[in-house]
Amino acid sequence: MSNTSDQHTDGRLKILMLPHNVSSDMDYRVEALLGYSDLEIRAYTTHVSKMIPSKHCRQLPAGLVSMNPFKRIVAYFKYLRILKRELEWADIIHWYWDFNYIPLLRYPLEFRLLRNMKKKGLVMWCGSEIRNPDMDKEINPYYRREKESGNYEYHFESAERSFRTQSLFHKLGFVPLEFIGMGHYIRRELFPKRFRVYQVIGLQQYQPRFPSVDQKIPLVVHSASRTGGKGTKYVLAAIESLKRKYTFDFQLIHGMSKMEALDWVANCDVFIDQLITGSHGTAAVEAMALGKPVICYINPVIGQDYPKDIPIHNANPDTIEQVLEKLISDAALRHQSGRSSRAYVEKYHDDAVNAEALYRIYKQLV
Repeated sequence: MSNTSDQHTDGRLKILMLPHNVSSDMDYRVEALLGYSDLEIRAYTTHVSKMIPSKHCRQLPAGLVSMNPFKRIVAYFKYLRILKRELEWADIIHWYWDFNYIPLLRYPLEFRLLRNMKKKGLVMWCGSEIRNPDMDKEINPYYRREKESGNYEYHFESAERSFRTQSLFHKLGFVPLEFIGMGHYIRRELFPKRFRVYQVIGLQQYQPRFPSVDQKIPLVVHSASRTGGKGTKYVLAAIESLKRKYTFDFQLIHGMSKMEALDWVANCDVFIDQLITGSHGTAAVEAMALGKPVICYINPVIGQDYPKDIPIHNANPDTIEQVLEKLISDAALRHQSGRSSRAYVEKYHDDAVNAEALYRIYKQLV
């Protein structure tokens, strides 16, 4: 990422990524694109923490995520100055997640700046910012149950927010970069054109450790940034029941640093992702890259978009015990499933392959 002064005469295509480094995806994409000499990339993020490493991202004013209204407003206007300067520099805007909304404003000031600049742009939505609960309640009984019971923590998700966010980016003329699992939320009347992308994780940093066929006491790991949204209570119930029949270890990953969490995953024999939302995220990709069998709920409607060779063991709150039991009781299955996981990630989530695809999208956009 360049720190040089603004120059538009060197022939390079100038890419501006911001404002949220969701699951380090922005950082990994910058890393993968560094080899393209005709690109110059600047990346900014609101969050730099032990949970989200950001080697290539400059930090935006920290007060943007403050709970103090005064600090947040001051940081917001500092942020707008940075944004105006960088928008003038950039050829293409690669936007992550959503706007930083300020109450009482009909249109975010970020939106006004982007509209006035008339820049070409891509938007990458990652989850809650366009998740439509009304749609998910129709196709996903487990999401409906958790949402209506109040156990699901992402209370700000709504059909209204999804439509508002999409409408704003439609008015800007941005084109979505679509992860599998997000496509059914994206309104086709607003975005007839979109580009399919896969999560990237810095694959070369993940050396596989396949479960040993000789392991008699397997280690099961469950990662839960939010326990309600991940279905953790159903995982814990299954663990308690299976402990009566089998000898195995269990570790819940919650509130750990990124490195500590990955260390547990690297040493586990079975990884359990979420059982509620219906699609896998970055954590499952990381586990597969490390050569682990992954259990995750893939909703049948969303599942039609995944490659046919996806090796994930599909489980929901009603079936988690049976699916987990098969893996706990069969070391050979764990080993072979781990190898399939690594092969799948190498095929679809390789950084270089995805960087080439994104590079072509940038070129197509201009």
